[in-house]
Amino acid sequence: MFGSNVLDVAIGMIFVYLLLSLICSAVNEIIEAWLKKRATDLERGIRELLNDPTGGGLVKELYKHHLVSGLFRGTYDPQKIDAKRDRYQVQGLLTNKDSAHLPSYIPARNFALALMDVFLPAAQNSNSGTAGATAPAPKPAAPGGTALSPPQANPLQALRDAISSNTVATPAVKGALLSLVDAAGNDANKARENIEKWFDSSMDRVSGLYKRRSQVIILFLGLVVTVFANADTIAISKSLANDPSIRQSLVAAAQEYAKANPVPTPGGAPAPAPSPDPTSPHKACQKDANSPECRVAMNLDQLKEFGLPIGWDRSNEKVVPRDIPSWALKFLGWLVTAAAISLGAPFWFDLLNKFMIVRSTVKPHEKSKEEKSIG
Repeated sequence: MFGSNVLDVAIGMIFVYLLLSLICSAVNEIIEAWLKKRATDLERGIRELLNDPTGGGLVKELYKHHLVSGLFRGTYDPQKIDAKRDRYQVQGLLTNKDSAHLPSYIPARNFALALMDVFLPAAQNSNSGTAGATAPAPKPAAPGGTALSPPQANPLQALRDAISSNTVATPAVKGALLSLVDAAGNDANKARENIEKWFDSSMDRVSGLYKRRSQVIILFLGLVVTVFANADTIAISKSLANDPSIRQSLVAAAQEYAKANPVPTPGGAPAPAPSPDPTSPHKACQKDANSPECRVAMNLDQLKEFGLPIGWDRSNEKVVPRDIPSWALKFLGWLVTAAAISLGAPFWFDLLNKFMIVRSTVKPHEKSKEEKSIG
C-alpha cells in the first residue's frame, strides 16, 4: 500500500507540474501574439536567406507577391519596420500595431513559387517553372516527317537565364539558386522542391532561435507563475502524502486528462475545444474555449479545486509562513517548482502517461495479494 501511495503522490505532482506548465505556455503565447516575435523572426530569417539586410530588394518583392501578401494585412515596408526597431532599441521588439501584421508562417511551397515568379514571372514565359511547368509539346511534324521546330531542350533554361541576369539578387543568392535549379535537371517540380527544402532548412535555424528564446521566457514565467500561485513543491507534496482525499481526487483528474488527451498537441496546449462555452464564468472562454487566455483561467481553476496548499490565504500557516526558516523552505519549494515548469508541458505529459501505465500494472498486483491474504 505504501508503494501505491508514493506512486499516487508522484502522479499528483506530475499533474500539478503539467497544469502549471500549460499555464506558462499559454501566457507565452499571449506574449508572442502581442510582440509578434514569430513574424519578425521569420522576416529577419528571410532577409538573411536572401542576403538582403535592408529588406528593400528580393525580400520586398517576395512580400509583395500575391502568394505571400495574401497571408497578412497591410503592406510590407522594411524602412518603417527598421525605424521602429531602432526606436524600441530592441531588435525585433514590435507589437501587433507596429508590425504591419506580418505573417508568422509562410508555407514553403508559397515561398518557392513566389521566389521563382519574382525572377521570372509566368506571364513572361510559360516555361518559368513557377507552377510546376513541364517541357512544351513539340510542334506538329511536317509532311516529310521532320518537326517544324525542335522542342526546347531544357524547360528550366529560361529560369536559369533570369536568375543569372537579375540585378537585384546578390551573387551568393544567385549561386545558391542556380545550384538548386541545376540539381533538378529538366524537372521544374524538382526545382521548386529544392527551393522549398532550402527555405525549410533556413527556417529550422530560425525555429531553433525561437525555441531557445521561448525556453528562457518560460523559465522566467515559471518563476512568476510559481510565486503568483504560491505553488510550493514541498508543501504540495506533503499535502498529497498526508491527505488521501486530495491525493485520490488529483489522481482521478490526471487519469481523465490522460484519457481526454491521448496525444499532446503542439506547444503542449490541450486539445482544441469544439466551440465557445457561453456558460463559462470567464469571458475569454465564452468567445474562444481554446484561446490562451481561456486556458490560463481554466487551468488555474482546476488547481484551486483540489484543495492544495496553493494561493495566498494569510490565515493558513501552511500557505503563508510565519518565520524565516519556513520562508527559506518555501523559497526552496518555489525554485523546485519553477525548475520543473521549465521542462515544458510535453515532458510532463509524456511522464504522466508513463506513470499511468505503471499504476495500471501495479494496482492489480496489489489487489491480488490482498485477496490472497484474506482467503
